[in-house]
Amino acid sequence: MSSQDQHIFGAHREHDDTADLREQSDAHIELREEELAARKESVETGRVSVGTEIVEDQQTLEVPVTHDELIVERRPVDRRPSDERIGASAEDVVRVPLHKDQVSVDKQAVVYEEVSVGKQAVEETQSVSGTVRKEVVDVDSSGDVAVSDRSREQR
Repeated sequence: MSSQDQHIFGAHREHDDTADLREQSDAHIELREEELAARKESVETGRVSVGTEIVEDQQTLEVPVTHDELIVERRPVDRRPSDERIGASAEDVVRVPLHKDQVSVDKQAVVYEEVSVGKQAVEETQSVSGTVRKEVVDVDSSGDVAVSDRSREQR
């Protein structure tokens, strides 16, 4: 580039001098840029199995129980004569049945809780990034020319 050539805007790149040059006083160049566009697709991230397992636990119940005890009560009597002699009567034996409560344990399955299983979508924000490119104006001048930039934001 000679001392007369100037690079005005953008990153300098060599222009092809062999291309047909159009000398226009009111020409337009469309500048393009890339934009990031995110797309989503649902992918399976895993599976969950929900079931039951049996665990054992030792439990103790306090159960009130009763039992019979024999009570022998003696009381004095008036000393009257007896018609029978000692040991002569078989009816002098009294049988008293004694009882007690005997505890046994039975088991019965009962429903103690109900579990519902489902899923819900939870929305969150995830950042994605990428490198985008865009075209910028590259003005090269040769000679004694004045170039002014009249930027108009039209977005």
